[in-house]
Amino acid sequence: MEHFEAADRATDGKAPLHDRRVLVVGASSGIGRALARHAAQAGARVVLAARRAELLAEAADEAGPDAIPVTCDVLDQMSIDALAARIGDELGGLDALVYATGVDPLVRMADADADLWGRVLATNVVGASLVCRAVLPHLEESRGRAVFLSASAVGRPLPGMGPYDASKAALEETVRAWRAEHAGVCFASAGVGPVLGTGVHAEWDRDLLGELAGVWENRGYLYDNGPGWMSVDDAAAGILNALTAPVCMHDFDVLPLPGAAAG
Repeated sequence: MEHFEAADRATDGKAPLHDRRVLVVGASSGIGRALARHAAQAGARVVLAARRAELLAEAADEAGPDAIPVTCDVLDQMSIDALAARIGDELGGLDALVYATGVDPLVRMADADADLWGRVLATNVVGASLVCRAVLPHLEESRGRAVFLSASAVGRPLPGMGPYDASKAALEETVRAWRAEHAGVCFASAGVGPVLGTGVHAEWDRDLLGELAGVWENRGYLYDNGPGWMSVDDAAAGILNALTAPVCMHDFDVLPLPGAAAG
């Protein structure tokens, strides 16, 4: 990819993201929070965006004194526009977007009502495009990168995670559509495997999880998506490769090492 040559050539001993301008959406917890910290440690000037202001402030403190927290609701166009304007004012542009926001309910398909479907699709698919549209002028000017977190289970949805996996399949097609219309930006989807420490599991129904865990294991879903588990830092380190590689990485999976346990 010729247009990444200047941005990604050897950094003469500097950090791999030295002075690059990176936006992480969904940065208040989980993988997004770890990504923001890893990007800052790699030399980036990071904007962290999320709804929960208190957690966002904590995440920005972790990322370092130069990190910029911006409260943003991905379902509110005015909030998104304000985020894009803040990026222009504070950083003068943007080199990379990472969309890590996601709603991940544990629910059987027969129990998923219109409200749940609307919330999942609005956050995981529509919000991703609204954010992308708002910062697209910055990314086109820098010939930058946009990475959207998907799921390794796309194509073989886990029982109990149908709405989530369906939304991620839609997200991946959405990313391909952005790529088809804006070839000057490197668009990627990262299919993330099993991760501990995201906080998502705390909201799941424990009885339903107990029922489904045996189904997942018996059908080989756990093996297909790993096997094993990653920590949020492991996952973030893998995803960060899409921002630092000297080539454009389109669609890739981030999976645990075989038999690995999060540590």
